[in-house]
Amino acid sequence: MNISSPTGAQIHYTDVGSGLPVVLLHAFPLSSALWRTQLTTLTDRFRMIAPDLRGFGNSPPIPLPQSLDDYAADVIALLDALGIERAVVAGLSMGGYIAFAILRQAPERIGGLLLADTRATADTDTARANRAANAELVLREGSAALAERLLPNLLAPTAAESLRAELQAIAAANPPESIAAALHAMAARPDSTSLLSQIRVPVTVVVGAEDTLTPPSEARTMHEAIPGSRFVVIPGAGHLSAIERPAEFNLALAELVMRVEAGSR
Repeated sequence: MNISSPTGAQIHYTDVGSGLPVVLLHAFPLSSALWRTQLTTLTDRFRMIAPDLRGFGNSPPIPLPQSLDDYAADVIALLDALGIERAVVAGLSMGGYIAFAILRQAPERIGGLLLADTRATADTDTARANRAANAELVLREGSAALAERLLPNLLAPTAAESLRAELQAIAAANPPESIAAALHAMAARPDSTSLLSQIRVPVTVVVGAEDTLTPPSEARTMHEAIPGSRFVVIPGAGHLSAIERPAEFNLALAELVMRVEAGSR
C-alpha cells in the first residue's frame, strides 16, 4: 500500500494484524524487509505498520535535499492517513533518529517508544566526514559497493552467511541517490540529548551486546537519561538486533506494548 506525504514523497508501507498500532522504522541502508520476523510473529497481538522510508524499498526516491524532519513528516502523514492518533514507535538505528525527529515535531503522536541500536547525540566531525565519503562512494560505485563496505560493521561476527547475503541484497536494491540523501540527512541531524529527560511515555532502550556502532555503554547512558525507561541488552546481536536475534527483540517490544496498553486502561 502507498500514501502521498505532504512533503511530496510516495511512501509504501505494510499494515498487518490488529490491536494497538506499532510503527516500525527501519535501519540504514535497508528497508522494511528488516522487520520480516516482527511482521509475521507479532500480528496476532498488535497492529504492525512498517513503512519503507522515502527512497528505500518500494518507496521511490525524492530528487531533492532532505532532512530527517522530512522522513518524520512522512511517518506522521502515514499515521494521519491510517486514522491513528497515537502509536508505539520502534526505531532501529536511523529509525531511532527519525523517532527523535517525530518527538520534536509531534510528541503527542507517540504513545510508547523503543529505541534500538541508536543514539541521541549528533554526529561528530569524523562521523560526518565518513558519511560524506560514503555518499560519494555510493553515487560513484553503486549501492552494492557501499553495502559491501558497511555490512561487516552492522552484524555480529557470528551472524550466518545467509543473513549477510540477505541484507546485502536488500541494501543493494536501494537507489544510490536515496542512500546518499539519507547519509547527508543523518549527518545534519541535531543533537537530541535534551529530549531524553522530557519523554513521558513508556520507553525501552534495546542494544545488541556486540553492537560496535552504538555500543551498550552508549545505550545505557541514553537509558539512564530517560525517566522510567527499561534497558535490554541482546546477547549475540550486533547493530541489527531485530533481525539477528528476533525472538529476544520481539520479547522486548511486546513487553513495551503491554506496558503502554496497561497505562491506557
